[in-house]
Amino acid sequence: MADVVKPNSVEVFEMIDAALKYGPSATEGKEGVYQFNLQGDDRGTFQIIIDEEGPRAVEGAKADPQCTLEISTDDFRNMVGGTLNPTSAFMGGKLKIKGNMGLVLKLQTVLNSFSF
Repeated sequence: MADVVKPNSVEVFEMIDAALKYGPSATEGKEGVYQFNLQGDDRGTFQIIIDEEGPRAVEGAKADPQCTLEISTDDFRNMVGGTLNPTSAFMGGKLKIKGNMGLVLKLQTVLNSFSF
Protein backbone atom coordinates (compact mmCIF):
# COMPACT_ATOMS: atom_id res chain seq x y z
CA MET A 1 0.00 0.00 0.00
CA ALA A 2 1.42 3.37 -1.00
CA ASP A 3 2.07 6.12 1.51
CA VAL A 4 -0.35 9.00 1.41
CA VAL A 5 1.42 12.12 0.19
CA LYS A 6 0.51 15.09 2.35
CA PRO A 7 0.38 18.53 0.75
CA ASN A 8 3.18 20.87 1.75
CA SER A 9 2.48 24.17 3.49
CA VAL A 10 2.42 26.18 0.26
CA GLU A 11 -0.07 23.74 -1.28
CA VAL A 12 -2.30 23.87 1.81
CA PHE A 13 -2.42 27.67 1.66
CA GLU A 14 -3.08 27.54 -2.09
CA MET A 15 -6.10 25.32 -1.32
CA ILE A 16 -7.22 27.73 1.41
CA ASP A 17 -6.84 30.63 -1.03
CA ALA A 18 -8.97 28.84 -3.63
CA ALA A 19 -11.63 27.98 -1.04
CA LEU A 20 -11.74 31.56 0.26
CA LYS A 21 -12.23 32.90 -3.25
CA TYR A 22 -14.82 30.23 -4.10
CA GLY A 23 -16.90 30.84 -0.97
CA PRO A 24 -16.16 34.40 0.20
CA SER A 25 -19.47 34.63 2.09
CA ALA A 26 -17.89 32.53 4.88
CA THR A 27 -15.57 35.45 5.63
CA GLU A 28 -18.20 38.19 5.97
CA GLY A 29 -17.76 40.02 9.27
CA LYS A 30 -14.38 38.40 9.88
CA GLU A 31 -12.12 41.10 8.43
CA GLY A 32 -8.54 41.06 9.61
CA VAL A 33 -5.06 39.71 9.03
CA TYR A 34 -4.39 36.25 10.44
CA GLN A 35 -0.73 35.20 10.42
CA PHE A 36 0.42 31.59 10.67
CA ASN A 37 3.99 30.86 11.73
CA LEU A 38 4.36 27.20 10.83
CA GLN A 39 7.14 25.25 12.55
CA GLY A 40 8.85 22.01 11.55
CA ASP A 41 10.32 20.56 8.39
CA ASP A 42 8.00 22.52 6.10
CA ARG A 43 8.12 25.79 8.06
CA GLY A 44 7.00 29.13 6.75
CA THR A 45 4.99 32.26 7.36
CA PHE A 46 1.58 32.62 5.74
CA GLN A 47 -1.34 34.98 6.11
CA ILE A 48 -5.05 34.90 5.54
CA ILE A 49 -6.10 38.45 4.73
CA ILE A 50 -9.77 39.41 4.74
CA ASP A 51 -10.37 43.01 3.70
CA GLU A 52 -12.12 45.19 1.13
CA GLU A 53 -10.06 43.52 -1.64
CA GLY A 54 -11.61 40.17 -0.73
CA PRO A 55 -10.36 37.15 1.18
CA ARG A 56 -7.05 35.58 0.23
CA ALA A 57 -4.23 33.45 1.56
CA VAL A 58 -0.65 34.54 0.86
CA GLU A 59 2.85 33.33 1.57
CA GLY A 60 4.97 35.64 3.73
CA ALA A 61 4.07 38.58 5.94
CA LYS A 62 2.30 40.97 3.56
CA ALA A 63 0.38 43.00 6.16
CA ASP A 64 0.50 43.71 9.90
CA PRO A 65 -1.36 40.84 11.60
CA GLN A 66 -4.06 41.36 14.20
CA CYS A 67 -3.47 37.81 15.43
CA THR A 68 -0.61 35.35 15.05
CA LEU A 69 -0.89 31.59 15.36
CA GLU A 70 2.16 29.41 15.88
CA ILE A 71 1.74 25.69 15.19
CA SER A 72 3.66 22.79 13.65
CA THR A 73 3.00 22.05 10.00
CA ASP A 74 1.63 18.59 10.82
CA ASP A 75 -0.75 19.94 13.46
CA PHE A 76 -1.84 22.72 11.10
CA ARG A 77 -2.64 20.20 8.35
CA ASN A 78 -4.62 18.14 10.86
CA MET A 79 -6.47 21.24 12.08
CA VAL A 80 -7.41 22.32 8.56
CA GLY A 81 -8.27 18.71 7.69
CA GLY A 82 -10.67 18.54 10.60
CA THR A 83 -8.88 15.89 12.66
CA LEU A 84 -7.45 18.32 15.24
CA ASN A 85 -9.82 20.63 17.09
CA PRO A 86 -8.31 24.14 17.32
CA THR A 87 -9.49 24.57 20.92
CA SER A 88 -7.92 21.25 21.91
CA ALA A 89 -4.71 22.22 20.09
CA PHE A 90 -4.59 25.51 22.01
CA MET A 91 -5.40 23.93 25.38
CA GLY A 92 -2.84 21.17 24.75
CA GLY A 93 -0.06 23.64 23.93
CA LYS A 94 0.15 22.65 20.25
CA LEU A 95 -1.20 26.04 19.13
CA LYS A 96 0.12 29.35 20.46
CA ILE A 97 -1.88 32.51 19.81
CA LYS A 98 -0.91 36.17 20.11
CA GLY A 99 -3.14 39.12 19.45
CA ASN A 100 -6.89 39.44 19.00
CA MET A 101 -8.52 36.28 20.40
CA GLY A 102 -11.90 37.38 19.06
CA LEU A 103 -10.54 37.22 15.52
CA VAL A 104 -9.05 33.79 16.15
CA LEU A 105 -12.45 32.49 17.22
CA LYS A 106 -13.95 33.89 14.01
CA LEU A 107 -11.21 32.18 12.01
CA GLN A 108 -12.34 28.79 13.27
CA THR A 109 -15.73 29.28 11.60
CA VAL A 110 -13.99 30.25 8.35
CA LEU A 111 -11.76 27.15 8.40
CA ASN A 112 -14.74 24.95 9.30
CA SER A 113 -16.64 26.24 6.25
CA PHE A 114 -14.44 24.14 3.98
CA SER A 115 -12.60 20.89 4.45
CA PHE A 116 -9.69 19.29 2.68
